Amino acid sequence: LLTSAEALVRWVHPEEGVISPARFIPMLEENGLIMELDKYVWRRTAARIREWKDRLGYSVPVSVNVSRVDMMVPNIKGILQGIIEEYGLSTNDIILEITESSYMGDSDHIISAVKDLRGMGMGFRIEMGDFGTGYSSLGMLTKLPLDALKLDMSFVRSAFGETKDLRIIELIIDIADYLDVPVVAEGVETEEQYLTLKEMGCDLVQGYYFSKPVPAEEFEQFIIERKQQ
Repeated sequence: LLTSAEALVRWVHPEEGVISPARFIPMLEENGLIMELDKYVWRRTAARIREWKDRLGYSVPVSVNVSRVDMMVPNIKGILQGIIEEYGLSTNDIILEITESSYMGDSDHIISAVKDLRGMGMGFRIEMGDFGTGYSSLGMLTKLPLDALKLDMSFVRSAFGETKDLRIIELIIDIADYLDVPVVAEGVETEEQYLTLKEMGCDLVQGYYFSKPVPAEEFEQFIIERKQQ
């Protein structure tokens, strides 16, 4: 069952073809332009959701990445609200994914910003992304108002080569269940991984087992199929 999508960015170079974000994101983070890229992705995502609603009569929520740099901007909530209002959307249409590493350092400021974004009532839904790459934020789960916890794909993949890691995933799912926070496993590639995670009580999974990343035009077919269910 399709429940949501995730907006990914790729650089389509006229000579080199598709360039992985691993090659250009670090450069943008270093020169301070990462927020310009993020805002571009947020706006393009909002525009695409608006198009789906108008043309297909249906859409699914899409999660977008919000970097640590973005979270340090005083008016981040106003910027995001301005974009969804510009395209006539609601906070139900876009999910904010904030990576686990963003909570390191000045965590008090990040937590305060997350609470402001999530707010009460009609606030944004917040996901902690890349969870499992650094266990130092495990204790922060009790402090954060989260709507989902996303297990990092590298963590999930390596877990199936180490029995001990599988137990760690079970413990994280148990903790999240106790806190009433849904768990999303990224990077699921095989039926074995899918069935094992499902048996553990993992709420949602994403990865190549269902589909490789595809352009928005191809993703429309998933939306059409979901609408017909």
